[in-house]
Amino acid sequence: MMPELSSRERLLAILDGEPADRPSCACPLQTATLEMMGRSGAHWPDAHYDAKKMADLAYAAWKCADIESVRVPFCLTVEAEALGCSIHSGADTSQPSVERPVLADKDALDSLSVPDPSKTGRMPVVATALGLLSERADRLGLPVIGGVVGPFTLAGQIRGIETLLIDSFDDYDFLERVLAFTTDVCIAYSRHLVANGAEVITLIDPSATTELIGPEMFASLAGPQLHAIIDSLDVPVVLHICGDTTEILDDMQRIGAKGISIDHLVDMAVAREKVRSAALVGNINPIDTLLFGDARRVVDEARSCIEKGADILAPGCGISPKTPLDNIRAYTSYAHGL
Repeated sequence: MMPELSSRERLLAILDGEPADRPSCACPLQTATLEMMGRSGAHWPDAHYDAKKMADLAYAAWKCADIESVRVPFCLTVEAEALGCSIHSGADTSQPSVERPVLADKDALDSLSVPDPSKTGRMPVVATALGLLSERADRLGLPVIGGVVGPFTLAGQIRGIETLLIDSFDDYDFLERVLAFTTDVCIAYSRHLVANGAEVITLIDPSATTELIGPEMFASLAGPQLHAIIDSLDVPVVLHICGDTTEILDDMQRIGAKGISIDHLVDMAVAREKVRSAALVGNINPIDTLLFGDARRVVDEARSCIEKGADILAPGCGISPKTPLDNIRAYTSYAHGL
């Protein structure tokens, strides 16, 4: 019988394709809930801007819900804000969002530069939070995860996603220039997070979904940029793209991600047939099951995910802040008992 591994050892073994004592229930996506905010004393929107509050709220995912990881940040706007986009700070039940892109005028691209992640915007706040979490996580054997927005999504944030999609028809060369720039931003920021304690990077690229760009454009444009980021890092990367990614699962594993996080819209059994060289993460329905379901339904779906081939049991997208703790604990307790 295999000896029990720590949460860190388990996650890293699974991502490396090595045997583990059981599936992990680390969460590579957003974990904060209202109940965690209340128990930790760290609330949105303050926890998006204050490193200690960010770390305290991330730690609450383990302390309150037995999620086997700690992960920051809680939003997808850190990089866009650092590049000059106007950001709405959100509220206790809503994440920050981009209000106004910075690249409405194509000529503005020449004036943009890769931000120094040690000095610009909230990038150093996230890095400091990772450092604080590393001290706690080391004692508890927990893995520390840093979240980074993918290059296609970041391009859509700074340009405006509709305008960016029009560029793909009207000015493909410009689109390639924007993506080359956002890829450089992602590489610099990811490396900074690793230097400050991130043991795993989650690349979240929701706008690279086939529902927006199609499999051909993913393979020729978005995929190579993601590969460049993954290839630049010396820690494992989990890649998450929203929506039904069944058609691009082959491409997602070819670009080198150690873990592929799949939306609840993807059939885990089909994903397992396609994906052999990466760990599968997911894919409990975060709304119908975790937010609105009960504990029995959560366990039933968690069991189905594992039986169909999930290596890391987690929601199929970020956790809604209104999700009951009892429902999160239902799936983590199920994983702990395997």
